[in-house]
Amino acid sequence: RVSARSGEGIDTLVQSLQDILIQQPHRPDLGRPRLPVDRVFTLSGFGTIVTGTLLDGCLSVGDDVHILPRGITGRIRGLQTHKQAEQSALPGSRTAVNISGVSVDQIVRGDVVAHPGDYQTTKMIDVYCTLLADADAPLKHNSVAELFVGAAEVMARVRLLGVQECEPGGEAFLQLMLQNPVVALRGDRFIIRRPSPPATIGGGKVVDPHPTRR
Repeated sequence: RVSARSGEGIDTLVQSLQDILIQQPHRPDLGRPRLPVDRVFTLSGFGTIVTGTLLDGCLSVGDDVHILPRGITGRIRGLQTHKQAEQSALPGSRTAVNISGVSVDQIVRGDVVAHPGDYQTTKMIDVYCTLLADADAPLKHNSVAELFVGAAEVMARVRLLGVQECEPGGEAFLQLMLQNPVVALRGDRFIIRRPSPPATIGGGKVVDPHPTRR
């Protein structure tokens, strides 16, 4: 039994969660860090700070970084993980990055902080999508959807590959033509929503982040 009001069982719950986390494998370090930005703000005396969950590599104080898709260059002035100052941040950690040389109005949610040259942006991705069984209508070829990948939200034109529509509960390969560029990798998970009336209709994994036009 757990009670947030009395505190009963909280210590046991925390210990149980920690035991589960210890058994989980560490996030892979592929040597090419990327931080999808989910929040950006400024603090007096520090300057621009972004937060997100670090993927695929480590960031360290002093690293030069690019902010994609804008192509802006900055340098890491400081790092915090779980409110603790660090010299390096590890993959999988919630990370706050203090970036010098970049103003707060140059970065928005959905941008990606990465080492220079590690990633290329894309405006077209191939994905494998599963439509929700309770979606209110089929997903049709050449329809418009809202794509959520990383921390980015972008409108997309949907091209179904090999079929004209996908019924609720069905699966299909899609090619998404994006209104704005994003950073995406093979295996990244995504969600798509119908913009009007707004509703989540499906999701899946990125198959090819840099496909040829079909």
